[in-house]
Amino acid sequence: MRSELSAGGRRLGGRFPLPLGFAAVAGQAVALAVWAAHTPGGEPERAAAAKDDGKVAITYIVTGDRPTAEVSYDAPTGSEDHEALALPFKAQYRFQKREWVSLSVQNRWQNGPGTMMCTILANGVVVKQAKASGKHAIASCSGFAGGNKPVPGAKIPALTAPGLPKGEVRLTKVVRVPRYKGPGSPVLGRVDDGDARLSYAALGGAWGPSRRSDPEVTGYGRRQVFDTDPSWQAVFTSGKVSSELLGAFKGPDKLRALASAVQDDRQYKTFTDTTTGRDVASQPLNVSGRKGWVIVREMHYRKEGVSSTMDLSAVVVVDTGRPRPSFVWLDVPASHKRLWPDINTLIRSLRAR
Repeated sequence: MRSELSAGGRRLGGRFPLPLGFAAVAGQAVALAVWAAHTPGGEPERAAAAKDDGKVAITYIVTGDRPTAEVSYDAPTGSEDHEALALPFKAQYRFQKREWVSLSVQNRWQNGPGTMMCTILANGVVVKQAKASGKHAIASCSGFAGGNKPVPGAKIPALTAPGLPKGEVRLTKVVRVPRYKGPGSPVLGRVDDGDARLSYAALGGAWGPSRRSDPEVTGYGRRQVFDTDPSWQAVFTSGKVSSELLGAFKGPDKLRALASAVQDDRQYKTFTDTTTGRDVASQPLNVSGRKGWVIVREMHYRKEGVSSTMDLSAVVVVDTGRPRPSFVWLDVPASHKRLWPDINTLIRSLRAR
């Protein structure tokens, strides 16, 4: 992964993205419906069912190929601003004729490059639509209620969950972690991360000593690193999962979903914008009687001055019984693939308390 400060004090990707889970807007009395749609088709149209009161039924729709976005729009009682709405998003209101309406969507930089689209419907017809692509892409739609002509050829976008970008792979079935070939690193003892309530092997050889880190600044409580290139490092960290990622920790498959969310966060925060992530292993773990999950992902990238074009990234999450599960993250570039067996060492040595 990339190192972002000097060799003596590098930041290893500190912050985590906002939740990937449901984020809805509280409806006002004048609103017909406001919701974040997570299933194809969303809810039925309600604007047409409202009585004819001379007002214009305005529908806001936001779609894109990223899971979340920053969304702002005008409601009859004022503006609404949201930093991490789950996509697709839809809201319906009734406005006075000629009243100003606007909708803006911006891709969150934590998502990596993506495409966003805003759409405004007036009485069920598309009157405004815009699309933008990029890491900070912004699409804006605005006009006067009842004062805009239909957009020729524009279609109402389907409310389907965003798919993966081309080349990305996310495993939805169990694929066990292979036994990687190579000498691996010697084990010098154990690391005890009291805040995460985890302990695991302290790696020697090329690895520097395990050091404490401020989780409020970096997002983890312990770390080990070594330089693989002047601007690139292998990384071994642990801590508690950020509360901002707990939206993924729901449902019967919550541990796998959370491990994937942590991997996504690491991919978008600590690798280049054009990195492609491909899961190669995903399996449940029993960690001292606690449930856990590990996902191993190949991070494919190109960066000037870095000899490797792929890192092997392993994330383990463990439900320790506290509100925030804990995690361990180990990332080693292919230039040092002889140390990929360190992933097996981590899994074998991991304990919870």
